[in-house]
Amino acid sequence: MKRRNLYWLFSVTVTVLAVFGIYEFYSAKAYRQGLEDSYNRAFFELTDYVDDIDTLLAKSMLATSASEMASLSQELSVQATAAKSCLAQIPITEVSLDKTEKFLAQVGDYTYTLSQNIINKKAISEDEYESLSALGSYAASLNNALADISQKVYRGELRFGRNSKTGAGGVVYADSGDPFSSIEKQIGEYPALIYDGPFSEHIENMKPKLLENKSEISKDAAAKKLADFLNIDSSSLEFTGETQNSNLPVYRFSGKRGKTDICATISKQGGYVVYFLGTRRVRPETLSVEDAIAKARAFLTEKGFESMKESYYEKKDGVATVNFAYQQNNVICYSDLIKVKVALDDGEIIGMEGFGYVMNHHSRDIRTPALTKQDARGRVSSRLAIDSVNIALIPKDSKREVLCYEFKGTFGDKNFLIYLNAETGAEEDIQILIESPDGILTI
Repeated sequence: MKRRNLYWLFSVTVTVLAVFGIYEFYSAKAYRQGLEDSYNRAFFELTDYVDDIDTLLAKSMLATSASEMASLSQELSVQATAAKSCLAQIPITEVSLDKTEKFLAQVGDYTYTLSQNIINKKAISEDEYESLSALGSYAASLNNALADISQKVYRGELRFGRNSKTGAGGVVYADSGDPFSSIEKQIGEYPALIYDGPFSEHIENMKPKLLENKSEISKDAAAKKLADFLNIDSSSLEFTGETQNSNLPVYRFSGKRGKTDICATISKQGGYVVYFLGTRRVRPETLSVEDAIAKARAFLTEKGFESMKESYYEKKDGVATVNFAYQQNNVICYSDLIKVKVALDDGEIIGMEGFGYVMNHHSRDIRTPALTKQDARGRVSSRLAIDSVNIALIPKDSKREVLCYEFKGTFGDKNFLIYLNAETGAEEDIQILIESPDGILTI
C-alpha cells in the first residue's frame, strides 16, 4: 500500500513537472515571438518614416514661401523624431549607425533653420540648397538600403531576435553578410552642416575658448593647482582618471577637506578647475540667501573670476546654488556661466561648476546696438509693465551669441524676461521668472 502511494505521488509529480515544462516552453516561445514582432514593427515603421523624409526633402527643394517651408520642416521634424525612436528599438548591437543617427538628428533641425530664415526675409543661399540636396541624396540612399533589407525580412533571410552566436538580442541572418553593416558604406558623406541649430556640425567640434594657446600640464602639476584652489595639501588628493576624447580633456581627483569629501576635475590645458563638489552633512541653516550670494561672490573674486554678476539661485537641503555670468562693459555674457554652491550652516563653498565659463569665456568685440534703448522699449508688448532694462549677450541653440536688450517686467501675476535683438528688433526669447522661497529660476 505504501509503495502504491509512493508510485502515485511520483506519477503526479512527473505529470505536474511535465505540464509546467510545456507551459514554460510555450510561454518562452510566445515571448520570443512577441519580441520579434515588436522588432519587426519598429523596423517597418522606420522604413516608412525614412520614405516620408525622402519625399519631404524633395519637396523642400522647391519651396519658396515661408508658410510652405515651415510646414515641411515641421513635418520633417516629426518624421525624423519618430524614425530615431524606431531605430533605437531595433536590436542592432554589432554595427554602428552613426551617420544614420546624425542624419535623423540634423534633417528636421536644418530645414527648420531654413524656414526661420525665410520668415526673417533671408533668402536660402546656393550653399544651403546644396546641403539640402545632399541631405536628400542621403535620404534616398538610406531609403533604398532599408528597402533591400525589407526584402530579406520578407524572404526569411533576416529576422530580429536572439542572436545564435552571442546569445544576446540582435540581428539573425541566413546569408554570410550582415546587411546593416553595409548601410553606412552605401551612403556617401554629405557636407558638414553649419547652421543656427543645436545639431550643427560646429558644436561637436567646439574648443574651449578660455584654453586657447594654453599648454598641457602634467597630472602632478594639476594636483598642485587643484590643491591650491581648494586650500588643501596636494597629498590629500587622489588621482582617479582622465578624459581624452572630449571637447574638454580633464584630470579627475578625489580627496578630503576637513569633514568634506571632494571630487573634482581640472583641465589638462592650462590647469583650470572645471568642477568640484563637496559632500557632507549640512547642519541647520544660520545664513540667509543674501549672505550666501555675498560669500559666493567673494569666493569667485578670490579665485580670479572678475566681473561676475549673480542672476538666479536655488536653495535645497541647506545649500544655496548661485548662478553667475560674466559682465563685460555692463553687457551680461550669459554663456560664461559659473554655478557656486554655498552651505547655509557655516558658509563653506562646497561646489563650483564652470564648464560654460571655460568653454566660452573670451574678450568680445561688442558693438554699439543699432537700436536705442527707447526704440527697443517701443517694440516690447505694451502689456508688460517694465521694471528694468539690461544689455545682454544670449546664447542660441547653435551657441551663436546675440546682442539683446533684456526687459524684466510683470504681466498679470507673473514676472517675465523678454530678449529683443539689439540690431534688428526681433524678439529672440521670452522667459518666465519663477520666484519662491526656494529660489529664482527661469522657464
